[in-house]
Amino acid sequence: MKLSLVVACVFGVVSWSLGCGGVDGATELRDERPSPDGGVDVRDVEVVRGVPDRGRDPAVVALDLGGKGLCSGTLVSKRLVLTARHCLFETTERIACPPQGVQVFGARDAAQIAVIAGEAVENGREVARGASIVAPSGTTLCESDIAYLVLDREVSGIKPVGVRMHGVAQGDFVRAVGYGRRPSDGAVGQKLLRDHVRVLSVTPAEFLVGEATCQGDSGGPAIDAETGEVVGVVSRGGPTCEGRNVHNVYTRTDVFGWLLEEALRAAGKPSSKGADAGIEPATTGGKAKPPSDVGGACMAGSDCASGVCIARDDGAYCSRPCGAGSRCPNGYRCTKLMDGAQVCMGSK
Repeated sequence: MKLSLVVACVFGVVSWSLGCGGVDGATELRDERPSPDGGVDVRDVEVVRGVPDRGRDPAVVALDLGGKGLCSGTLVSKRLVLTARHCLFETTERIACPPQGVQVFGARDAAQIAVIAGEAVENGREVARGASIVAPSGTTLCESDIAYLVLDREVSGIKPVGVRMHGVAQGDFVRAVGYGRRPSDGAVGQKLLRDHVRVLSVTPAEFLVGEATCQGDSGGPAIDAETGEVVGVVSRGGPTCEGRNVHNVYTRTDVFGWLLEEALRAAGKPSSKGADAGIEPATTGGKAKPPSDVGGACMAGSDCASGVCIARDDGAYCSRPCGAGSRCPNGYRCTKLMDGAQVCMGSK
């Protein structure tokens, strides 16, 4: 469930009537021009908008809202899950930003919220339940759609992810992860990721990306491509999941460092260093730059983190989109296909 970007729209987590990208439907992009590297033909390029996470992000969890909806979240301490405020509170059905009146009412019963770990909700395991909720005060969600669920027990076997305390910049790249809906079949509850998502603009408390997430991804993280730290939480988007004009809004984590400190105190952790398992939310804890799979073997776009698989006569390999300030790795160059899409193509 996600909110409307500007226009009013259905907001309740039960309805699943909104969404914004992060799908796994495949599109073949064929480039029938002469090969740029001297005669090695490119048979086809498959681009998948959202691929199975396959264990890349174990700290990203699903939140079962007492059978009334599904959200995503991130384990940032053994007893804390970072998510969106609208996942943990009762809200009005229609939300618009800038706000037009009261949007937020009371908090949900934390004890009814189950934290599910695994690659899919259906076969995942419940690792904890909520004990309390820490969130900004006020009656609106715009520019403050962030909250922490304090858990009733410590979660073992999953390394928490660090929360970055300095903001993103326009042109940065993030990885979007969540248990959102797949428009190809309407299924909800599989953990999907979309890598190499570009930050389009930044406001004092939020940032904007393009096609990246879908219903059920609410509360899921934007993970910085360079450091592996959480820099944002999915808040809202438009009425569809796909398309070049789709936009998605994330709440910035750095603006709410004080909220993390408050949540850590509520979870029984000292606020000076803040977290366990190496997590230091205001400094360097939890950094882990994700490995790139560009150049790795693939059979389909769903085998690749960026959802791009290039098939050539000498084999198929993972790639990623490029252009607009996004450079290709060494040994690859940005190549425009006939439909205008640009991907990194090997020089061999």
